[in-house]
Amino acid sequence: MDGVQRDFCQLVRWAAAAARAEREAAGLPPHPENAGYRGVRRHYGKWGAEIRDPLDSERAWLGTYATAVEAAYAYDIAARVVQGNKARPNFPMAPPVPGDDEDAADDIVHAYFAEVRHARLSRAERRAQAAAEAAAAREAAEAAAARAAAASAPSPGATEGEHLPPRTGDASNAGTDHE
Repeated sequence: MDGVQRDFCQLVRWAAAAARAEREAAGLPPHPENAGYRGVRRHYGKWGAEIRDPLDSERAWLGTYATAVEAAYAYDIAARVVQGNKARPNFPMAPPVPGDDEDAADDIVHAYFAEVRHARLSRAERRAQAAAEAAAAREAAEAAAARAAAASAPSPGATEGEHLPPRTGDASNAGTDHE
């Protein structure tokens, strides 16, 4: 997943730099750094981007970035590709992509999400296998305990004390009648 994630982060950084250059060329001020962008949060001194995957409603981590604006562009690029016309991006204009090749950018994002989904399914399969193994071990332990309890239990028709051998030579029983 490292190569695919690296391609996605490189695409985001290129798009953020190109958008910043376009804003400067147009004489517009830079985007505010702490504007509370959608899908962006502070992550160990950097800015992290994440988005909900529409297929399974799980969060997909889009990476950490040096600025909140780069992280917001990561969210926007992923949202426009994955969510389509239902996307609610941070910036109204789509960020420029390298060489104006929208299909290549879409392919990078789709490949990234395919890797994320594959990794998520692999983790789920490993968890399910571990849970099945734990359940089997628990059932085996319970069966062994049941066998041990059945082996040490008195026979079903016996009364209490009947499973013990009779006492012989006991002075307390010397004068009693046994039938």
